[in-house]
This record gives sequence, structure tokens and C-alpha cells, in this order.
Amino acid sequence: MPNACPFCDLDNSRVVFGDDLVFAVWDQYPVSEGHLLLVTRRHVANWFDSSEDEQLAILRALERGRQIVVERHSVEGFNIGVNVGVAAGQTVPHLHVHLIPRLTGDVPDPRGGVRHVIPARANYLKKSPAGIDLLDSTSPDSLLVRGADDPLLPKLRSCIDQCTSADFTVAFILKSGVALIREHLRDLLDRGGRVRIVTGDYLDVTDPDALVDLLDLGGNLQLRVFEAKETSFHPKAYIFYDANNQGTAFVGSSNLTMPT
Repeated sequence: MPNACPFCDLDNSRVVFGDDLVFAVWDQYPVSEGHLLLVTRRHVANWFDSSEDEQLAILRALERGRQIVVERHSVEGFNIGVNVGVAAGQTVPHLHVHLIPRLTGDVPDPRGGVRHVIPARANYLKKSPAGIDLLDSTSPDSLLVRGADDPLLPKLRSCIDQCTSADFTVAFILKSGVALIREHLRDLLDRGGRVRIVTGDYLDVTDPDALVDLLDLGGNLQLRVFEAKETSFHPKAYIFYDANNQGTAFVGSSNLTMPT
């Protein structure tokens, strides 16, 4: 049994159900409520190294897992996925299949589903598939992010997840605002993306500790502070680019401070 394998060393009390070949366990870092993993008892690296019996056992376990998830959670759909190899995002070299419950509205645009493993290629139904486009039309109403039932934060997170570079200019930055998008920015930087941020010292609102949190992300992140002195500095804009230098911009009244 390999050392430090989280599935080989798993506490049996965490097992939801199982048989001689596979078992189910709740994901410790769930994408959504009810995110379940189906895992082979044998330490086998991936789906293609597993036996036919193990594969069939996982398929049976998916149906049993689905029934349990539906009984415990509100569910309108599922994503079923397996990562094979580091290049495909596999971080634990022990075969496990994800059963991820979905709800309408849990992301701004779910079209593409598992195709989001390569975000820019996810939604081939969009009118402009080369660009990042969260808007369904160009009518005046569709161009407005109104807050309340149409919050900006999910759109920002989705754009960060899809883009190759991002430019922000905001008057104020607080730790609470950085915390809302920090892991999304980290993922963008880990993918080799670029982030450029301009903020200011206007009214002494920006928290230096928040700037340190951003700089701690490392990678290709550039941060500049505008010294307002005797002038005001109150911009608020978020611009996202894809590999073809096309993308989406949000300009409005939201700083990087609190729930957006």
C-alpha cells in the first residue's frame, strides 16, 4: 500500500457505503453540497489501469450514490467525471470518480458542463466562442449587472476561471474582498495567467494587509498603488482577456472590498 495515499489510509468511519471492490466517501473539498467520490479499494492509478470488474462496480456505485445524494440534497442535475493523469488535473494517483450535484443558477452559464476543463472551449453554443462572453444578448437590460438577484461576484469568478489575463482598477481593496476571489486568482496564476491590479490610497481606505495577501499569490501578478494626494481616485473596472485577446469588461460601482 503506497504511503500518504488519502484513500488507502482513509478512516473507515468516513465511508458512506461500499463493497469488496469500491467504496463511496464525501469529498473533503466539495464543489457542491453532496459531492461524492467513488473510489476503488485496490490502489490503482486511474480508470484505464482498473479491471473490468472494478469499472462495473463503480458504475453500480454511481447509481447507489445518486439515490443517496437525491435523498439528502436538492439536486437538478449531475456532473460525473474522472481525472486521468497530472495533465488532466489528477492530484491523487488513486482512481476515484466524482459525482457532483448541480442546481440551476449555481454558475452564471452552465452550458458546456465537463467541457470546462478547458474553459475557453467549454461552451461551443456561444455566438462568439473565441471570447469570454457571459451575456446572452446585447439588449440594454442584458448589459446591466443589477446586484440582488443578479450579483457581480459569480460573474467575476467565472471570468477569472475562463480568462488568460485580467486587469483590475479599483479605488479600494480590503482583505474581505481579496478573500472572495483569492483562490480563483491563484488558479489563474498557476495556469500561467497574468493579473494586473491598480488601486489607490484615496481616503486611506485600502488595507495594506490586503495588498500583501495579493502579492503573496506570487506568479505573474503586478500591483500598483496610485497616490491620490490632493485629487480623487475612484475607478471600478474589471477586464478579462482570453488567449485571442478577446473578452469581457465590467465597469460600475463595486470595489474589491466586500460581497460584490
